[in-house]
Amino acid sequence: MTLISVLIGIALDRLHTQLQEYRKYRGFLHYVDWMRYRFNGPLLDHFGGVMLVLLPVWGLIWSLQVWTDEWLFGLVKLVFSTAVFIYCLGPRDLAMDVDTWCEVCDSLHPALRLRAAAQLLGVSDELPENVEDNTRSVTSGVLVQANERLFGVLFWFVLLGPLGAVMWRSSSLLQRHYRFDGEFGLAAGWLFGLLIWLPARLLALAYALSGHFDAALEGWKAAHHRSPVGSEGSEIVLAETGMGALGLAEDSFVRTCREPVQAAMRLVWRSLVICIVVIALMTLVGWTS
Repeated sequence: MTLISVLIGIALDRLHTQLQEYRKYRGFLHYVDWMRYRFNGPLLDHFGGVMLVLLPVWGLIWSLQVWTDEWLFGLVKLVFSTAVFIYCLGPRDLAMDVDTWCEVCDSLHPALRLRAAAQLLGVSDELPENVEDNTRSVTSGVLVQANERLFGVLFWFVLLGPLGAVMWRSSSLLQRHYRFDGEFGLAAGWLFGLLIWLPARLLALAYALSGHFDAALEGWKAAHHRSPVGSEGSEIVLAETGMGALGLAEDSFVRTCREPVQAAMRLVWRSLVICIVVIALMTLVGWTS
């Protein structure tokens, strides 16, 4: 059932890219603000406040997950699981953002390139205007965003079903929108750092297996020499390992801005194939045991 939901979800997301227009999380953020206003206090500004906000949502999804389990021989659960999986992806389509950046990377108007890079990386901070540095940032960002938009959702969905996908997306939204909000933001960041740790390293392994293994291993070691902690540490592991797996020469970032970014996207697709094959093998073992 999980494998079928994953395959259907990824296929629909790729074939109907307009689905990303329905991934609006404003309602969830309004709910968070309301809960924090309704139940305020020093004790709730820490991890307790994060759990107070998230547990009702997680409990609702878990209840629906259990409730739909036996309906119509599991068909209702399949529809529910697939819908939740698709909703928790993204929110933007990574391949589309890569195509957009590649279209404008040689533009005579640097503002277009910077806007496309900011959209892909999901940041509003200042980005390097130099084409070479900008290309490096975007290439590294593709490797990191693949986990944020797809692989993290996939890992927790396979592990816990729809509940896992909602856990990933809700914690990601909290740390992104409230990371500068005092103790509450620190607690949200700690939770997301916990959830991202394992999927990030499994994806880094998939990068190594689908690219230049030795160089990827060197990147992995270099990342861990920096003692990575929290979500930023996991992103460093993804970036360093992925850049090593790409095996790009230094002048690759000078010759053309498209080649490194497109190579990163191809690495992501190869890694996705590896992950789906592993899920399929696990499913077959479960059926035969």
